Amino acid sequence: MWHGFLDESRRGTTYLVVAVVVRPRELDKIRSALRRLVKPGQRRVHFKKEGDSRRREVVSRLRELELRAAVWTVRDSDDVHARQLCLSAAAAWLQERGVTRLAIESCAHQDVRDRQTLALALEKVDEPFTYEHLRPAEDPVLWASDALAWCFGAGGDWRQRVQPMLDAVVRLDQCPESAKPGNRPSGR
Repeated sequence: MWHGFLDESRRGTTYLVVAVVVRPRELDKIRSALRRLVKPGQRRVHFKKEGDSRRREVVSRLRELELRAAVWTVRDSDDVHARQLCLSAAAAWLQERGVTRLAIESCAHQDVRDRQTLALALEKVDEPFTYEHLRPAEDPVLWASDALAWCFGAGGDWRQRVQPMLDAVVRLDQCPESAKPGNRPSGR
């Protein structure tokens, strides 16, 4: 049983989604450790706004916590379409992984579409996970998803730093058409 925490990022034409998964028994420890990373005057850790030395410190701490995650990417100029593809693929992976609850970083203009996408992705599942949208300050584990998304999108040394935490990297634009979310083989 796992809980998932999902955030997204865009780098040029690449849209990506990262889901961090944590066992429920580890949540208190991980949340406490992440809260300790907040500097005076901050409400949360937001990777885009941090300097490189601070980013290195946070990634080092995330690795010490032995977090696990997966990444879905797609080259698509349309954020709505890209997000739907990534979220559908993430939902399937999370379901297979045994996630029972998913927290998604809230973005008001996307939340309704996210719920529609997840409802479609989970409609034929016997025991779908529950999901909710949260503001970043509501759950520190969302900061980890934010950090991993930023690092993976930045590439180079930053991607290498988070690579040991990644259980899967799925490039949806490199999947065969029949393997993409929403495409099911016809039953002849």
